Amino acid sequence: MMMSKIRFVEKLEEENSNSENIQDRKKKLRVYMKERRSQNENRDVKEALLIENFFQWFMSEMGGACTRRRLFVYLSFSLEAPTDLLIERLKEAGHEVYCPKIEKSGMQAVQCGEDFCLSHFGIREPIGKVLQGETDVIVLPLLAVDEKGNRLGYGKGYYDAYLHSHPLAKRVAYCYDFQICKNVPAEAWDEKIDVIITDKRVIHVKIQEKNGENYNGGSKKED
Repeated sequence: MMMSKIRFVEKLEEENSNSENIQDRKKKLRVYMKERRSQNENRDVKEALLIENFFQWFMSEMGGACTRRRLFVYLSFSLEAPTDLLIERLKEAGHEVYCPKIEKSGMQAVQCGEDFCLSHFGIREPIGKVLQGETDVIVLPLLAVDEKGNRLGYGKGYYDAYLHSHPLAKRVAYCYDFQICKNVPAEAWDEKIDVIITDKRVIHVKIQEKNGENYNGGSKKED
């Protein structure tokens, strides 16, 4: 069963990437990854490894333990890589943590405190002060990602719009290692990420991929 699933996702990755079939490829990959996540085991162990790898990268990238930073971190939902303990550890270390809140005007970064409400998607949202300014790091949810920096979200467009409006923050894909694919379908408006952090490794997206002709930065759709 597992080998057939591997062959299935490899087939998706090898298909022609022209614009006529890219939405279908995204849809199929979303379905596959949601099923794959449902079979994920040893989540507690993987969560601990994710946090360890994140802090190793964070301290190296952001100037050590004494440097206070602003981070925008998703509040995990359903079977996503969990972020509650990550957020708690960041706050204990003295960093400012903000989480997403969906407004009519788009996604806002709201300070993460003790109080939450539920969005119309059923996702927790913080009740607090909206950030005025920039964050140093944006930690992103996803269904799939590749080493070229292409990220597959849920198709709502909120994160891509936010990333486009905040180009200076370090963009971190935070996920399980099995969510890394060889080739994630991407369109011109899909925003790329800078770093992939999983329970097994940290991958720095190659600078030439992000800055060269393959970079897909834009302002349209795809969460």
